[in-house]
Amino acid sequence: MKRTPLYEQHQRLGGKLVDFAGWEMPIQYGGVIEDYQAVRTAVGLFDVSHMGRITAEGRDVTAFLQQVTTNNVAKLAVGEAHYSMVCNPAGGIKDDIFVYRLGATRFLLCVNASNREKIVSWLFQKAPQGDVRLSDESDEMAQIALQGPQSQEVLRAVCPKASETLKPRQCVETEIFGAGGIVSRTGYTGEVGYELYVPSSVAGKVWEGLMKAGGKAGIKPCGLGARDLLRLEVGYLLYGNDIDEQTTPLEAGAAFAVAFTKGEFIGRSALLEQKEKGPAKHLVAFELLQKGVPRHGMKIFSDGQEIGVVTSGNLSPLLQKGIGLGYVPTRFSGLGTEVLIDIRGRVHPAVVVKLPFYKRK
Repeated sequence: MKRTPLYEQHQRLGGKLVDFAGWEMPIQYGGVIEDYQAVRTAVGLFDVSHMGRITAEGRDVTAFLQQVTTNNVAKLAVGEAHYSMVCNPAGGIKDDIFVYRLGATRFLLCVNASNREKIVSWLFQKAPQGDVRLSDESDEMAQIALQGPQSQEVLRAVCPKASETLKPRQCVETEIFGAGGIVSRTGYTGEVGYELYVPSSVAGKVWEGLMKAGGKAGIKPCGLGARDLLRLEVGYLLYGNDIDEQTTPLEAGAAFAVAFTKGEFIGRSALLEQKEKGPAKHLVAFELLQKGVPRHGMKIFSDGQEIGVVTSGNLSPLLQKGIGLGYVPTRFSGLGTEVLIDIRGRVHPAVVVKLPFYKRK
């Protein structure tokens, strides 16, 4: 298995290491719920260096990114970021990504760990003959997520300017513990949070510095188990579970990341046709009406007929009820629609609800 530059920190802090997309990563520290509570009530620190990081620059880079991603890159000002998709010609999602505009002709793309090689290959394959320079910086650059209500206070001790000036989905190049890096106000938890992109050679120093700076705030290292639970409560999509190349952004409820008006892009024709006809299926959020824990792969029923499958599910510590996402035919996707979830051979009533399950105050 591959290891991030923070592997030694995880070992020393007692992280429970597991295989995640070919990476030896901490699934938890004190426990999934303890990690989760740290982020919801104070501040948690995640190693997300297994993600892929690709730089794209050059005179023709904006036009190139307009072609290979679904959102409107031209609308991003320098220092802004947005959520987007990379689709195949049929409109299927090759990956969901974050795009950061670092300069007039310079961007950073953050892609999923499981899709890194696929997306790097796709981008190089689609790159035009013009001035577009792509570089896979995943090994040279580490990524650390600082998330929770106290994250701004912790960042203030490290990068005061960034903590005071960054608004949601903004980024800035700055010095982080003596090294050049990027701080962005983005994250995967639904809480106030930041992601720090730093040279791999100083990742350990940055991690230790953040842990020290967050001591009074109750900072805790957190694993991917809590990260998955946190993202589900706010309805963020997980590639390989909720989306893949057989699902489209429109089916997944991510039409906001598709800018049809910007002109041609890979997958546009298929997505436009689907938009005009209406998707045959939709990803819905549901809550169980009685005790139970839905899980990925469990079947969804209505009137004795199987109508879909759970793509993500768990017990929400905050709501104290089972919550989940799943695809169903469009006619079953209306809010308030009652369905049944088969949990180990026993059907549990559930109701389709509006996302997010949790919204911070």
